[in-house]
Parts: sequence; C-alpha cells; structure tokens
Amino acid sequence: MKKVLYILLLSFLHSSILFGQNEDVIPIKKVPNLNGHVFPSFGQFKSSFINTNLGVVIGVGKTSELQLPGLTIGETELFSFKGEILFADVNINYKQRFTPRLSLYISLHVAGRIGTDISTMLVDGVNSISGGEIGWLINIIKKEKFNLSSSIDVSKSTGNFINVSEYLEELLNNNPYPSIYKKTPAMGVGIGLQGAYAFSPTFGAQFHSEFTYGESFVRNKTRTYFTMGIAGDCDFNPKYNVPINFGFGYNISSSPEVVLHDGGVSNLFFGKITYSGSTDFELGAQFSYYDVEIKSSVSKPYVSKIVLVLQFYF
Repeated sequence: MKKVLYILLLSFLHSSILFGQNEDVIPIKKVPNLNGHVFPSFGQFKSSFINTNLGVVIGVGKTSELQLPGLTIGETELFSFKGEILFADVNINYKQRFTPRLSLYISLHVAGRIGTDISTMLVDGVNSISGGEIGWLINIIKKEKFNLSSSIDVSKSTGNFINVSEYLEELLNNNPYPSIYKKTPAMGVGIGLQGAYAFSPTFGAQFHSEFTYGESFVRNKTRTYFTMGIAGDCDFNPKYNVPINFGFGYNISSSPEVVLHDGGVSNLFFGKITYSGSTDFELGAQFSYYDVEIKSSVSKPYVSKIVLVLQFYF
C-alpha cells in the first residue's frame, strides 16, 4: 500500500512539473523578427523575410491645392482652375513559404486618382491602374541580426485614362484620331534586393530596391522603373512592455502605381505607428507625404496620404 501511495505521489509531482513547464512556454513569433526585434511592414516596401502571410494595404490621400491650366487652342489658353485631386489605392498580397530559403508571393493592386470637383475632373480626368505581380523571394543571408533576400517577379498592369480636356484639345487642333478614353496594358520583369538589420530588441532598420523593365503606358515604348527605400523603427514592447512600434522612412519611386502616369519620380517620406504585441498579426497606420508630377498641374503638387496596413502570419 505504501508503495502504491509513493508511486501516485511521484506521478502527481511529475505531472505538476510538466504542466508548470507548459505554462512557461513562450509562444513562437510568426511575425518578422531578428535578435528579439519585431519588424513592421510598410506600404510600398517589400519585406525580406521568408514566411507565409496574407496582407491588405489601403491608402487614401489628396494633393495640395493645384493651379490647373485651361484648354489650349493653338497658342491661346481658355479658362483655368484651382482644385485638388484625390488618390486612393488597395493592395492585397499573399506570400507562401516553401523552404527556409524560398517563398512565392502574389499581389493584386488597384490605384486611382480623380478630381474632388467638376473642374478638376474635366482638366485632369479620371486615371486608374490595376494589375498584379507574381514572383519568388530567395533568402541569401540569414543571421542573428541580419537578413538579406533577393526577388524576381513578373507584373502585368492596365492603365485606364479618361480625359475630357485632352479630347477637346485634340478635336479643336484637328487631330485625326481624337479619343476621350485610353486603355493601355503593360507587362514587366523585375528584380530586387531587400534586407533587415536588428541593432537590438528595440531598434531595427530595413531597406529595399527594385528595378522593373518592360512596356510603358505609352504605346510601343519600353522603359525601366525603379523603387528604392530605407526605414528605421523603434519597438517599445521589449524594454517597456508597451506594444507600440514607431517607424520612419524614405522611398523614391518612378513606379506608375505611385505616380499614376508614365513618367516622373516621387520622393516619399513616411511615418508609421504599429501594434507590436501580437505574435501572428500586425495592424498599423502609416502617414505618407510625397511629391508627384501631374501633367495637368502648373506646379508639382504634394500628396498627403493615410495608409492602413493589416498583415496576418501563419
């Protein structure tokens, strides 16, 4: 009887130890991390991490006040306007991890711009670009504090441009083939390099660059687009147990999805606040401020945009 009680007591103590150990198990972080630092994602920024995730990025913004020219007949300009232009875009992305060194990514995007009143709609028109890309992300270096990857992808986009003022100008200037609506498809092949470095559990930095060669939105022409950027962030969760991350960065891009026409370069400054307390999802709000060339504007305007970033990691 004593032996039975002794065996039961040992079994109870052993099970208690096991349960106690299970309670102390630290959940595995699925969010991108190095050296105890969790890296946030940014709009217009391609991550260097090999993982499986689903994300949505939604942005809305508008320009500063524009001075818009009127109709030009010969050398005479008729009318002129002042107004603002609204920008909006949605990007849905999915990445599938196959090995620790390789993942496949797919993204779909829609971006557009439209005047906030009738006058700006007539002068600038309605412009939109929709499409997607599919590619591979290949990890080159993975260390405790540093991660470096390269990407290669194929993209296809369609530009839809409606412009009443250009149509009227073509009519009045005796253009034999005037058109109010232009739809132009474009394909391209891109290659990029992305990286991340964790200085400590609190501070981290990321960079990315990508070059795409292919068709432009001007028929029968090809060109090269580029995007490059760098960002740093500070996470208060590891040191102060406050699940907030602040990030700041700079991006330069000639991508049509940003400038919403074929040509021109945008300098984009951004800041982001992110909830960093989860191991498998990210929610953040990003504020972006950038210049953009608009053909219908006398001067180069600036766009202020709010971007919502939501990512789920599996």
